[in-house]
Amino acid sequence: MTIAPSPVYLFSSSGFAASGDTVVSVAPLDRVVAVYGDGGVVGEGGLSSSFGGAAVFKNDVLGKCFIGVWGARNASRFRSELRAHMQIAIIKEAPNARLAFWGAEKKRPERVSNMKSNQILT
Repeated sequence: MTIAPSPVYLFSSSGFAASGDTVVSVAPLDRVVAVYGDGGVVGEGGLSSSFGGAAVFKNDVLGKCFIGVWGARNASRFRSELRAHMQIAIIKEAPNARLAFWGAEKKRPERVSNMKSNQILT
């Protein structure tokens, strides 16, 4: 049985920063939850914890939900981490969905590799 590559959308959006075009990358909710875990309003909690925020896009007609991140560095890291867990296919356009909501924490979370050994909880 062959599993089709997961679509990962890569596009620019003016909805995230006053300066205009911001790089955004999103993927289907179930594929992202498989890598980052769930939680939150629709399942974006694990992704939000890893990146300090998440964007949720919804297609109300089809009932599809896509979640992801914004910013060139975050989008690149997001795609790399998905690629490490599954085959992906980059689609260079926005999904057929509207931006439902997005949110960011006030402070960006530290990556575990950057923490001092006495900061890591066991």
